[in-house]
Amino acid sequence: MLNGYAKILGLSFVIGMLLIGAFLVKSKQETKTLKLVGYANKQFVSDLVKWNLTVQKTTDIEGLKSAYKSLAADIIAFKQFLITSGIPEKEISIQPVTSNPMYDNYGKITSYNLNQNVFIITNQLDKTEKLALNPDFFADRGLLLQMSNLSYLYTKLPDMKKKLLADATADAMERAKEVASAAKVKLSKLREARAGVFQITEPYSTDVSDYGIYNTNTRNKSISVTISAVFELK
Repeated sequence: MLNGYAKILGLSFVIGMLLIGAFLVKSKQETKTLKLVGYANKQFVSDLVKWNLTVQKTTDIEGLKSAYKSLAADIIAFKQFLITSGIPEKEISIQPVTSNPMYDNYGKITSYNLNQNVFIITNQLDKTEKLALNPDFFADRGLLLQMSNLSYLYTKLPDMKKKLLADATADAMERAKEVASAAKVKLSKLREARAGVFQITEPYSTDVSDYGIYNTNTRNKSISVTISAVFELK
């Protein structure tokens, strides 16, 4: 009986030692890593602008037909004004007219608002800004600008994003070297890199968003991105 217990205890001891040995081997095989964040940013100037505007004309019920014709003539004149000012015809887009009825307190239609949207997409930023900021054409013709907005864009953004990702990765590498040197360990290969979202804002802005930002309100912009990198240590 005692011999049986001894055999069982001996077997348990051997199995336990094997498990401890396997754990130690696994621990030795685990790779030590260093995780940190790299950062890159750049300021740039937009090279494209979109001028989006809506011209509105109000008319009573009896004058609806003539209002359509009058608005059409105004839009043709505006298009010619743009072309004469140096905006190529191919950069001008005119959308169909929409009409919105206006009601009195009893639900009866009293008048209509006719709206026509026009947008210009061009690389002539200075010229477009000058036109957009001068309301004389609309004032002279008695037109109401229901909406007028300039959006600034950049056509080489994909290339800039690639360069910024490379810069952020290089920044992460430099940070990793400094940390490894201070910790008296050797840096090995890059194990993992994950890019954050791009933040495109006005210069010196502190705005950030989990989904990224693309501010089109200003001609001058700033773009930034982060890289979460994991390096192996020797």
